[in-house]
Amino acid sequence: MPRVILNPHVQLCFTAILALLAIGLRPAAGTPKCPPQNELLAKAKIVVEAQVKSLSIGESGFFLAEGVPTRMIRVDLAIKKVIKGKYPGKEAIVYGAPPPPGPLSELTMMALIVGLGGDDTFEWELYRQEITDGVAFFSMNACSYYKFPVYNVGPD
Repeated sequence: MPRVILNPHVQLCFTAILALLAIGLRPAAGTPKCPPQNELLAKAKIVVEAQVKSLSIGESGFFLAEGVPTRMIRVDLAIKKVIKGKYPGKEAIVYGAPPPPGPLSELTMMALIVGLGGDDTFEWELYRQEITDGVAFFSMNACSYYKFPVYNVGPD
């Protein structure tokens, strides 16, 4: 057993694993980084102030290729006001698919605190994703603008 630990290949693997744990890989480590939020806001067409009415994760019902995740994230938003652009509705539905779509942890927090008063609204870009002519949905998978309240949770 001691010989296995001294094996240079095993030592290299352990070193690589420890380095990756120290760095803290994120799910989107291999994807290009989004531009800063101020640039995304400048390019955004529709930005709203909203509350999360509901957030769900479930099977999409789509027939996808083998190995492609079929689960989708759906966020139902209650629109409080339009900050930029025009949007006539008072509600919007935003969809996302794996890999992790946008700020999922922040959206989950907003779903948990809605109705508690105070900072339960946030800014969100309604990014329209065209499927085909006349068929579109709001996507959370693109680099889009968002701004959530800052909460000081945990010890100082």
